[in-house]
Amino acid sequence: MITLYYHRGACSTSNHFALEDAGLAYEAIEVHLDREDDPIAQKVRALNPMAMTPVLVLEDGDVLTQNAATLSYIADLAPEKALLPKPGARERAHADSWMAFVASDLHPVIIEYIYKGFGATEPERARLVDFYESRVARRLKVLEARLADHRYILGDDYSVIDGYALIVLNWSLPAKLSLDAYPNIRGYMERLEARPSIRKVREVEGPINW
Repeated sequence: MITLYYHRGACSTSNHFALEDAGLAYEAIEVHLDREDDPIAQKVRALNPMAMTPVLVLEDGDVLTQNAATLSYIADLAPEKALLPKPGARERAHADSWMAFVASDLHPVIIEYIYKGFGATEPERARLVDFYESRVARRLKVLEARLADHRYILGDDYSVIDGYALIVLNWSLPAKLSLDAYPNIRGYMERLEARPSIRKVREVEGPINW
């Protein structure tokens, strides 16, 4: 059985979605890494020196981290579910490109957006707002355009990349980032939240207190 250590509302929840969609035997354990005396947190910090989730512990004890690796690994364990294109196919290279877009472009920039008003002076705050508004808009416009003629990021079918993108887009709430200018993204998020596997994981993990 695979063991997933996750933090509710963090990117590791996308692995919870993936395991459910793949139909694999797994155990999902919530961890609060900010609790230094918590034995689960101590265990996860030992498993991953970066002290971050996801942490995926395989049946033989091997440990995987980083969404781009863990999500691909989960998808490849259940090829019949078609959660990613087959390894070695050109379509897989395109999928890897979109996975990298979510992991390296969208994910960090939406996190950064939270800091847009942290300047010490009013002119500095205004400069930071303009800077972060531009950075996040560039990424969101790319995704908005992609979703204009694609139901999901890779086309008509859901992939593990979509579950990851949903979690990252959810961070627009704590970041106070309006998505009103991106109707395709908003519709996409609604479709994803309606998926039975995602609804099930949401119920298991419980509400998120931003």
